[in-house]
Amino acid sequence: MLVAHIDSRGLIMHSKIPFPLNVIGSRYEYVLMKTLGYLTDAEWIYRFRAGRYLVDRLANRVVLPLIHGEVITPGELQHMLERLGAEGHTMALGICECRHGENNIEKELVEGVDPNYTCVMIGDWGTGHLSAYPGYYRRVTAAELALKARFWHERGRILTGWGVGTAHGFIVSYCHCRPEYCVPLRNQIKRGNKVFSRGYNYAVVDPDLCLGTAKCPILCASRCYFGAIGESDGKAYIDPELCFGCGQCFIYCPAGAASAVRREHHELTYCAPDLLGYE
Repeated sequence: MLVAHIDSRGLIMHSKIPFPLNVIGSRYEYVLMKTLGYLTDAEWIYRFRAGRYLVDRLANRVVLPLIHGEVITPGELQHMLERLGAEGHTMALGICECRHGENNIEKELVEGVDPNYTCVMIGDWGTGHLSAYPGYYRRVTAAELALKARFWHERGRILTGWGVGTAHGFIVSYCHCRPEYCVPLRNQIKRGNKVFSRGYNYAVVDPDLCLGTAKCPILCASRCYFGAIGESDGKAYIDPELCFGCGQCFIYCPAGAASAVRREHHELTYCAPDLLGYE
């Protein structure tokens, strides 16, 4: 499916999407999201054991081995964008493909008010989307995208990078996700499918610094979509096994009680360590 060259370490770093696949995929990606959204939300399917079995098999044996997401932080994303920009990769910002698939697109696309412009397509995938939907996508710089990522992340969206298959270091897009709009994130929360891989860090809380769950102005537990934050003696507690390292707690903790710890022996597929600034 992918044509790639190998770098000095023997890893796939830059890949090309064959032209027919790029044209078809970029034009009809929203159809896939529409289908997946329906299967995620159709409660009647899950009332039957056979229906649940078939949909779960489709998700875990077909969709997820082909494409899945990886959670990253704003700082990691900024490093990635700077590198991709320096290498000359096309970066296109456009409408959320999940909202496109569900026809949930406002007539007036106002950035910062209505969350439509939240998907970024990279490289060949970006070129394909610019060609297929010139009214919905535009070419952007790494600096602009870094600012937008921090803007949306601060407002409760997690950053997720996407690739194809097992192509190491080959990222085709990234998104700013909330379960209200994001079909894959909603699927993981609602159906338990492992759509996203955990990021390079997990969060810990110093109870002596924590303001307490009743007093904290950011309500960190409400910002965690993966259910990693609980309460112990009135203070926040984070389960490292459930934490995806999205940064919604440790970046914005007003008391500095939450911090990030690097996972040992952990490496993502698409968002390879050097792509995000890790040596």
